[in-house]
Amino acid sequence: MKETFKVIDQMQRDGVIDGYAVAGAVGTIFYVEPFNTEDVDILVNLHPSNDALVSLEPIFSYLRERGYRSFTNAGLEIEGWPVQFMPVSDALTSEALTEAHYLPYDDELKVRVVRAEYLAAEAIKVGRPKDLQRVVSLLEIDDFDRGLFRDIIEKHGLAERLARVQSIIDPGSEGLARRL
Repeated sequence: MKETFKVIDQMQRDGVIDGYAVAGAVGTIFYVEPFNTEDVDILVNLHPSNDALVSLEPIFSYLRERGYRSFTNAGLEIEGWPVQFMPVSDALTSEALTEAHYLPYDDELKVRVVRAEYLAAEAIKVGRPKDLQRVVSLLEIDDFDRGLFRDIIEKHGLAERLARVQSIIDPGSEGLARRL
């Protein structure tokens, strides 16, 4: 995965993307115990075209020129890992990208990663069972900022979704609510 991150970082230095941050399951792995995942989700800020439509074509063009041509069901393969590029699409993802920070991948490489609180908020928004498991895992980390998470939930209108998630994860109890 290290080589995959190096390619993404080079894309930013070469101006193909304005910014990036690792999101989704792999982003979560920077904070919690590793678990199985099929792909790497990369949140990106792209240059809009003249007609204000966002296109992934500059990314694919750049990567094709460098020999990355293999697509799988999970995304474009870069150095052995399927990568899905997810353009900023709303206020939550825009803020998540802006607030992302660099975390060490190993002794040599730092990778820009979405903050845990934004990963949890996005998981609440999406609401798939695997996303809800991530929320529980993220809430368990010592430096998870519950106040920031509550602010993000409130600011982006996710309070009702959070309440539904709480009823799914801890039906009839206050377990999740106490963690917040």
